[in-house]
Amino acid sequence: MNPTLTSACVLVTLAAHAVAQGPDMLVTFSNPEVTLSTSGGTVLQLLRPNEVCHLEWTFGPCMAPSAEKFVPQAAFHVMAGDEDGDGTYFEANLFGRIDALCEPFGSTAGTPGMTNARNLFFSPSVAMGTNISGGPGLRPGDVGRIVRNTFGDGQVEYFMRREQFNQALGLPLATPTDVDAICFQPGLGVYFSLDQDVPAVTFCGPQLIQDGAIVCVPDWAVTWTPDFRVAAVLPNSAAVVYSEPQVDAMVVAANVADRNGTCLVNAVDLESLDFDWSAPIGVAFPCSGAVVQAPHFVFSVETGTGASLLTTVGGGAIYNHFCGAAATPCGFGPTLGNQMGVRPPTAAQGVASYVNALAFTRTHRFVTQPQAPVVTAPFGAPLGATQIDYRSPYPWNLALIELVPATVPGSLPAFPFSLLCFPDLYAPSLFVHFFPAPGQWGSFPMVAIPPAFSGKVLYQMVGFGGSGLELSTPTVIDVN
Repeated sequence: MNPTLTSACVLVTLAAHAVAQGPDMLVTFSNPEVTLSTSGGTVLQLLRPNEVCHLEWTFGPCMAPSAEKFVPQAAFHVMAGDEDGDGTYFEANLFGRIDALCEPFGSTAGTPGMTNARNLFFSPSVAMGTNISGGPGLRPGDVGRIVRNTFGDGQVEYFMRREQFNQALGLPLATPTDVDAICFQPGLGVYFSLDQDVPAVTFCGPQLIQDGAIVCVPDWAVTWTPDFRVAAVLPNSAAVVYSEPQVDAMVVAANVADRNGTCLVNAVDLESLDFDWSAPIGVAFPCSGAVVQAPHFVFSVETGTGASLLTTVGGGAIYNHFCGAAATPCGFGPTLGNQMGVRPPTAAQGVASYVNALAFTRTHRFVTQPQAPVVTAPFGAPLGATQIDYRSPYPWNLALIELVPATVPGSLPAFPFSLLCFPDLYAPSLFVHFFPAPGQWGSFPMVAIPPAFSGKVLYQMVGFGGSGLELSTPTVIDVN
């Protein structure tokens, strides 16, 4: 195993992460929600639990931050292909919900290392099918991403496998665990929470790991790959940094209201996690003679409806992001959800969601999504039988079109272009379908469908700006 990094190296990595953290935030919500902005009236305003959303404070108005789609469901369908082998890319319940997010280490503004739909790590609540990727696939106990490698597109690359979590917890490798929240830092280790109570064997001995606890695999127990993924962990190396009773106490100390204005008295389950660098790193003593590093965290809990965020700083408090408090204090009404960019159902009641996953990072958002992901047209359909909605940060754009195979589309690296947005080109034929497509919110029509056509039509946009040419997330329409 690699030795513990020196203090100097730790300081360097922490500084690098602080730069990467930036003012942008990626989140998922536990229930379907609607953007605060309504996304120009497009379908992009409808946020699903299996889509990744983006809050940007770099250029956005702080009076009304809006959670906007960063990785639409449609993009995951393209990247995964026909993962369950049913002949259709579209799967409404793909991944169930995205339970955890984890950004790639070292992402910084204006470089190829920026977080994008291809390199973001996540953990699903429902396993992805293995028709394309092969076993073991992406399971609830894994944290991974969908990539193109020597086996083709639709493959899974892991940040940390279920078996590695189980090994660190002293569990049989095949134990069906479910990762609910995660963040990591070379020099500190991997920090996570599980979706269920697990009787583990940590380096402190046998211990019940509760679903409200924050657990650490210390850096000395991790072997990192060159790109800072987990290659191996030492057995029985996990330790509890904050127990569930401690997290419950922080929730109470935060004095936070839920969607109905009721004060929270416990966590039930810890749901999301990332570092809060606003306070110094401390230490925790999980057992006699053992010490682990204990950073401060931004986190959410299952009881935190209204989409509240809390922090461990000061023994528990409401988190303050770049636009203000991420919840409503007790006695001042309900936590509505607008502080996290989603639209409350009424002025007197907040959204049903809690924040289900969280990652601070830097991003650019360029997305597409069809209004109808499946079109049934046995006798053909005219131009515009459905529309493809988009959001582009660039003033001029064009839409490419391609017919793709029934299994999974093939992609090509766009480098040295598209350094800020989606890094791969999915339409190598470069057949232009629609131009011009002006920036911000817009729509363009689906191509006319001839009689008896059955297949998959892929669209991807090219924006003129950024690194020269920037690519949107891809989208596919299944035509039957």
